[in-house]
Amino acid sequence: MGFRDFLSTVSEEISEAVFPSNIYCIICGSLIDRSRPYSLCDKCAAQMHWITDGTCDKCGKALPDTYRGIDAEGKRLCYDCMTREHYFTRGWSCLTYGLHEREMMMDIKYNSKGYIAGKMGDVMFDRMRPAIEEAVTDGLIPFDAVIPVPVSRRRLVKRGYNQSELMARRFLQQWKKTAAAPLCPKLETKVLLRRKETVMLRSMNPEERRLALHDAFAVRSGMRNRIEGKSILLIDDIYTTGATADACSKVLLEEGAASVCLLTLCSGGNRRPKEE
Repeated sequence: MGFRDFLSTVSEEISEAVFPSNIYCIICGSLIDRSRPYSLCDKCAAQMHWITDGTCDKCGKALPDTYRGIDAEGKRLCYDCMTREHYFTRGWSCLTYGLHEREMMMDIKYNSKGYIAGKMGDVMFDRMRPAIEEAVTDGLIPFDAVIPVPVSRRRLVKRGYNQSELMARRFLQQWKKTAAAPLCPKLETKVLLRRKETVMLRSMNPEERRLALHDAFAVRSGMRNRIEGKSILLIDDIYTTGATADACSKVLLEEGAASVCLLTLCSGGNRRPKEE
């Protein structure tokens, strides 16, 4: 076990001691019984905007039943993916980013509630489990490596953890408990680095986000062999325009990755672009 893995394990054990699983709701703190999925009370679980069917075939955003965005190949795409090419091959998402999800992400990022990220890793695995099992049934290896989107050094020091890495670790822990355990990919936390600090992106339009993230990511020197010719699952917390996912995917592909797929906890709604 590496030093970072050791620290992660210790952190999880401390979090479990302070906030035991399935005793309190991880969102509101209400008492719950151990049967509650993801340590959520009924009220908080009902307020979450779960994504099930009806998603964009490219990025994984939820699409309303009335939406009829179909491309020339017959794929059902969101407004954004109809007009913009992405570097990743396919995306999946678990929740639509609404008010309740925003409050949860604020707790994870700014209120030292990293234990919530672990439970959300369970959500992410359950979202991907059908696709993983289908691939295994067909004799395919779903992914060779899982890479969480890195945060800047300043934010890592201030926050104490990378929430996407916590989700990725829990995601793989759940994978290893299934019959597909022999095909569980390797977690790669050192391959991709964030080499420049960026301002908050939420107030920017898609083009401004892409410019802000230009050259923001890189593959570490000497790490190319860990991704060359391999299929990568990139894990991030929030997907809106895809600027971060594209910036990471582009770098990974340029350094030799065979393909990059994307798994996000939350994604924005299917909003029509503003007219020029």
